[in-house]
Amino acid sequence: MEQPKPPDEEPLSKAEREALLGAMSPGDWGRAESLARAAAHGLTDMTWEDLLQETLTDLLGEERTWQRGVHPLVTLKVAMHSVASNAKKKVKNAPIDQFAVVSTGEEEAPEEGRPPPVHAVQHLGPQDTVEGRQQLAAIERLVQGDDQAELVLMAWAMGFSGAEARQETGLDAKQFDAARQRLLRKLKSAAAARKPK
Repeated sequence: MEQPKPPDEEPLSKAEREALLGAMSPGDWGRAESLARAAAHGLTDMTWEDLLQETLTDLLGEERTWQRGVHPLVTLKVAMHSVASNAKKKVKNAPIDQFAVVSTGEEEAPEEGRPPPVHAVQHLGPQDTVEGRQQLAAIERLVQGDDQAELVLMAWAMGFSGAEARQETGLDAKQFDAARQRLLRKLKSAAAARKPK
């Protein structure tokens, strides 16, 4: 028989989820949209709006867990990453990519929300792709459990720096600076461990 979980480990109820999402500021929703754009990169059958909508539907339908004490943006980021990963696997396992358009390099940029054309020459090798994914996964593991450091990392990943990054995270100056310093310490120690001796 399964042991009941302590109250602080129980996932949030539907009403609690609705309340947390309803309490998000317009700035938080803007950050959520930025996270959805980043997570939807490379998806061929789903726009960032579709990704955000599907993630919210899954969270509100209690199909995805939402642990207590976890910031809504962190929960959305993790859930969107999972939904996007599942969508990429579904497309990858399909026999033919029906949406692929081979680029000649002469066409105009694709419309907003449409996937970019597939270039006939791939400059990145499989090793580059694997190494990039491993580095990103290692960085995400470094900050796992530190919500504020995760927000700083997300702001940096979206190209924000300085005051813009602090504003994007929604943290006050002291919280942002402390989270930034923790993140930099973790990144420096990880970089030092990767250097060949």
